[in-house]
Amino acid sequence: MIPYFQSFLPTTTSQGGYLPHWLLFISVVSIFNSLQTYQSPDLTLTRRVYESAPPTEVTKLSARTFGTWTFITSIIRFYGAYYLVGNKQIYELCMWSFVVAGGHFISEWLYFGNCKLGKGLAGPLIVSSTSLLWMYLQKDFYLN
Repeated sequence: MIPYFQSFLPTTTSQGGYLPHWLLFISVVSIFNSLQTYQSPDLTLTRRVYESAPPTEVTKLSARTFGTWTFITSIIRFYGAYYLVGNKQIYELCMWSFVVAGGHFISEWLYFGNCKLGKGLAGPLIVSSTSLLWMYLQKDFYLN
């Protein structure tokens, strides 16, 4: 059964590398995060990230907008998982998706004050910074 599922996994370079698999994983997780913004009537998960924001700012509309934005980044990363190797434009687009995501969360934390460092913010910060650093350090490996 496992070989069947392996046929759906992204290919890597001839020397290996797990970045495409990571991008696929993050993409799938992001899709589920996006869906919850449309289905969660109490906004629990969204309020966990923006826990310092006034309740009037974390609305169903803002949650759905954020969910749509997250879904778009998951599409970019999904394409990156499958077309990353040897494709500079896709590689850089994926990197920029992490720059924008990290910039958003850091600005909401340090500038706008809508987030505080805790469980809700830690996940997005860790994923965006780790992914961006990984992609920066491995750029030559995947683009040669």
